[in-house]
Amino acid sequence: EAWNAIRAADGADLQKAASQAFRRDIEIHVRDISEKYLIQGETQDTAFMFVPSESVFAEIHENFEAIVHKAHRARVVIVSPSLLMLSIQVIQAILKDARMREQAHLIQGEVIRLMEDVARVDERVRKLQVHFGQSAKDIDDILVSTSKVTKRGQKIEALEFGAQPDGDAAVDAASRAPAAKVDTGARVADSKTGQLRLRVVEGDD
Repeated sequence: EAWNAIRAADGADLQKAASQAFRRDIEIHVRDISEKYLIQGETQDTAFMFVPSESVFAEIHENFEAIVHKAHRARVVIVSPSLLMLSIQVIQAILKDARMREQAHLIQGEVIRLMEDVARVDERVRKLQVHFGQSAKDIDDILVSTSKVTKRGQKIEALEFGAQPDGDAAVDAASRAPAAKVDTGARVADSKTGQLRLRVVEGDD
């Protein structure tokens, strides 16, 4: 209402009266916020006084600078819609930084344990690398051995053996061989009639 009265005032007297009423209303709001919402040991040290109009906020900072300074001394910050979220984010960042400073020793302990875990992982990776290197060497040795075995097999496969006489050829050779002289008293078996007959061949005198 006081703000509307300032805008509607036609004469200097009405303008002055409306400005005094506006200043008084703002001072009352600042005092109420400081007394009701700033409690030692329970709340933060600073409170926000939200002005829902950018034009009212601009009027306060332009023509009522004394009220702004008085609010600062009472630890009350006057904010507009465009400054409210920014002010809240600044306060949150300050509180977060304060909590981090309070827990700095805990954070340092966690960082130390994290570095120990990283060192263990690095050691195990190096051991695994050694095992992989040994496995690769064993595989190379196996490939060398299999290559040698393959080459020896190929050499054996390439060997040419001399021709061996078959069964008929052996019989042929035996039939062409000269007959041995039968000694006196040798017996010859003739099985033409299916009966065994013995003949004694007398040798020459």
